[in-house]
Amino acid sequence: MNASTKRPWERHYDADRIEVAIETPILRVLDATFASGQQVPWHRHTNVIDHFWVVSGRLKVETRGPDQCMELGPGGYCAVAPGCEHRVTCLDGGDCHFVNLQGFGAYDFIRLGDGDQPGHAETPVPT
Repeated sequence: MNASTKRPWERHYDADRIEVAIETPILRVLDATFASGQQVPWHRHTNVIDHFWVVSGRLKVETRGPDQCMELGPGGYCAVAPGCEHRVTCLDGGDCHFVNLQGFGAYDFIRLGDGDQPGHAETPVPT
């Protein structure tokens, strides 16, 4: 995907494939495939809950505040609450295909520091 066709949040990471299945002012459903090691960096959302369902492969969802690390395989699910810092990584060994539902509320992507400690937020990315 070239820079001119990227969605605002995609300037923060690369993915093999992201298709927007549904998009409204308060709801977004993404169908994504990440290659081994590809990652959505540490970030948070002000209003939306991030829901992840794994179709194939292995996905790691890490959160800070509370600190958790969830490794999901096919059929696995987790949700990340609004305001919770998190990052998402395709684990080594192959591609990961997952569905990401983001709702319900206005969407933003607040990029955080990449270290192990909470970082300073960048300007929210509007949709």
